[in-house]
Formats: sequence, structure tokens, C-alpha cells
Amino acid sequence: MNMQMRASDTRWLTPVYVRIGHEVPEAIRSPREALNQLLYRWPPVYGEAYHLAKQRCSLAMAGKTSCEASREAFIMACIEAKVLD
Repeated sequence: MNMQMRASDTRWLTPVYVRIGHEVPEAIRSPREALNQLLYRWPPVYGEAYHLAKQRCSLAMAGKTSCEASREAFIMACIEAKVLD
């Protein structure tokens, strides 16, 4: 059996916990989950860190940058939007 992991399925070693609005904290574990947060659940804070995080998460999913680089960019976007828990 040949099991290959695609770059788009890569998970971070340590999740990032975010709290958007009054919801309970949520663990974000991969570039794919982070990009979904950025695109569909993000508060209206679209600064430089937000745009960089979207780019890095997309690149990590395509295998064009490291998974951890996307995590660091996502953390910076979380700090910028004040959603890091």
C-alpha cells in the first residue's frame, strides 16, 4: 500500500488557538484550516499580516514554502486582528 501525504494535508507541529468574537477558542492545526479562517471567519482586520498569511498558507498547501512559515505568518495575522487566544 502506497500512502503519500500531499502538501495540502500537512499539519503544524503545534496548533494555534484563536478566539473570533465571543466563540470558544478553536485550535487551528494546518495551513488549510488557517486559510479557511482567514477567508471565511476573519474579523474585518485586513492588514499586511493578514495578506501575508493568506499568501503563505496557500504556498504551503502547494508545497512551495514550509508549513511552519505559514504558521508563523498566521500567528502574526492573529496578533494583528487580536484573535490569538
